Amino acid sequence: MRLLGLALVVTAACHSAPPSTLALSWRGVTDSPKANSMVQEGFAAAPFSFVLRDVRPDPTAVGGYDDDSTVVHTRDNVAAFAGAKLGEILMQSGARLREAPVASLEAELLEYKVVEGGTFAGTVSVRAIVHRGGAAWSKVYTGTSKRWGRTHSAENFNEALSNALAEVAEQLVTDDAFGHALIGDELPQPPPPNG
Repeated sequence: MRLLGLALVVTAACHSAPPSTLALSWRGVTDSPKANSMVQEGFAAAPFSFVLRDVRPDPTAVGGYDDDSTVVHTRDNVAAFAGAKLGEILMQSGARLREAPVASLEAELLEYKVVEGGTFAGTVSVRAIVHRGGAAWSKVYTGTSKRWGRTHSAENFNEALSNALAEVAEQLVTDDAFGHALIGDELPQPPPPNG
């Protein structure tokens, strides 16, 4: 009888009710990405200001489930949370954000969500816009993360979001074009999407 009771408790813990509100936390990311040599050169040449703005239609929505229409919301400020983490990663990679800026990096949060089904599928998209000397350069970076799903775990939601944002950061600090933009080199803009 005790074993049956224990089995019921374990089963209930593994299949908890889906959360509809998520407290944001940084989970599952242990290493900061390293800037490549071109981005390091840009960091050395140009201290810059940094701000992240949330331009999503619903800044409280952070996820959902593939089998129903439930939307997972957060009471936290997503822009403040994601901006602080991205800024921290930039500084760990060598960005000089505490000096008088000669350039600016504006980040626009385009997507920040997890869809739980068979996996926790996290997606974060950020448009990076560098302004230097009257010129502007921009590019969209998208990070993804997949973790096993069907657990309704807030920790797994946060891990998928954290890893997707970390992937965006890695793409940014290893992109030669970003380094050139910080230095102020003339760069062609990426072609507009077809359509």
